[in-house]
Amino acid sequence: MKRIFSFFVLMAIFIQLFGDQPLTVAERSNFQQTSLYQDVMDFLFELQKKSDKIVVTQLTSSFEGRMIPLVIVSLEGIRNSLERSIHHKPVVLINANIHAGEVEGKEATLMLLRDVAFNRLDNFLKNQIILMLPIFNPDGNEKIGLNRRDNGPEKVGVRYNGQYLDLNRDFLKLESPEVKALVKLFNQWDPVLFIDLHTTNGSYHREPVTYTTQINPNIDNSLSDYMWNELFPEVSRTLKVKYGYDSVPYGNFVDRFHPEKGWRNWALDARFSFNYFGLRNRFSILNENYSHADFKTRVMSCYCFLKSILEYSNTHIQNMQQKVLQSDLNTKSSYLNNSFVSESKTEKLFNIKLKSYRFEKEKIKPEDKKKYPPWIGDYRVKKIDEPVDYDLPYFIRPAAIKSAPLPEAYILLPHHPHIVEKIKLHGIIIEKIRSGFQTIIEEIVIDKLKPSSQIYQGHIRLECQVHYQKQTRSIPAQSYFISMKQPLARLIPILLEPESQDSLVSWGFFNREIVSQWLNQPRPYPVYRIPRVLPGVERYQD
Repeated sequence: MKRIFSFFVLMAIFIQLFGDQPLTVAERSNFQQTSLYQDVMDFLFELQKKSDKIVVTQLTSSFEGRMIPLVIVSLEGIRNSLERSIHHKPVVLINANIHAGEVEGKEATLMLLRDVAFNRLDNFLKNQIILMLPIFNPDGNEKIGLNRRDNGPEKVGVRYNGQYLDLNRDFLKLESPEVKALVKLFNQWDPVLFIDLHTTNGSYHREPVTYTTQINPNIDNSLSDYMWNELFPEVSRTLKVKYGYDSVPYGNFVDRFHPEKGWRNWALDARFSFNYFGLRNRFSILNENYSHADFKTRVMSCYCFLKSILEYSNTHIQNMQQKVLQSDLNTKSSYLNNSFVSESKTEKLFNIKLKSYRFEKEKIKPEDKKKYPPWIGDYRVKKIDEPVDYDLPYFIRPAAIKSAPLPEAYILLPHHPHIVEKIKLHGIIIEKIRSGFQTIIEEIVIDKLKPSSQIYQGHIRLECQVHYQKQTRSIPAQSYFISMKQPLARLIPILLEPESQDSLVSWGFFNREIVSQWLNQPRPYPVYRIPRVLPGVERYQD
């Protein structure tokens, strides 16, 4: 009798403590389904009613008009960036569902927010504010269907947004309302750490969690070194020891037919969220969850990975903030003494142990060819269910192939408002020249323009070859002056150097200016490099 009474007492306590907790769609369906937009919104507003630590606000409206929720998580109940500045707490930003077919991050962030609502994450909020974007691409999320061939839910959303744009390719050209708003958030809230949640594209290994940090060749390497030497080792230990999940740096086999040759991450481009954020002198994490794991494992390991990161950042966020501020100072004072890398490759950073499998080479049947992309060729790699651990070199450290010295400033000639607006969206300071003057400039001469043969993200991209030549030029009043002596200086040559793979030239935004209608040769590029700024040049912020 006493045992029965004790059981009912315990059940009553359990119901009192946990019975009113909402479940995610993934949990309610035994991890067979993922949430629709309305499911997410209902869940968020339900949590906001239960906790004054959760504030649901609007980041922006998506291209198709859906509210994109930004969730502010703090002990103080902070409601906007102005209130945040009063409390002087550093910010961590978590972004999920940028690719709406990669859904475990969405489900994991909802579970984390429930932990906050029911007072299980208060120890992670002592020293930091957490911003969460659980469903950054709601338009893609609602195009639910048989959109992925992996071990996740049968039906998920699509990769692109309502404009058919890949939002994770939009961080330099800024054509989507979603990414424009996110960059504005970067400028207003200034997060110290940014975490972007994804799903791998098919590499075979047994670790459910993979990760990397900023690797563009023009980043401040001291920040990426901190991630590899300090944050990732401790976070990985916590994830394994405390939660039982293995993790490994993100990548793919250098040679899929010969796995022993190495493991490589090719994602060097500035257009990717984690590299873009790194070019702003902040810490970033790209989380790629293993596509061949079952959905429950993917969601739970992502959830535990996030908790491991937040545990680390809550302890070390003040030190991390000092490092990014020092990076700002160094960039403002000395980045212009470096070279800008326009082409690069990856070299070995260290060795890793990858828990994977034995593989066999298998010829693709002619009738199955259409199932595979053209680069696969005539053979595919077949995984054999025989575990093999590989000791591999990890190729991720960027090394320059082509570079050029940086100037002290760039000058954009007048009457290019569309270019000025695009640059200002990033938070880059642009000034106007009050009175004309004469000076020595480096003219950027475009020798060759080669349009791409395919449309990419709605653009016919341009590949440029240039050289620089010194000239004496009269700079007219109302020209735009863009100094390299500012914290966001690393973004400036990315946007303005034509040979940069993410320059405004390469995306076609200068086409009217540089492409002649009748002559088969480029017109002069209306951007000058200023090797040294003359003292006394009168300029003002527009």
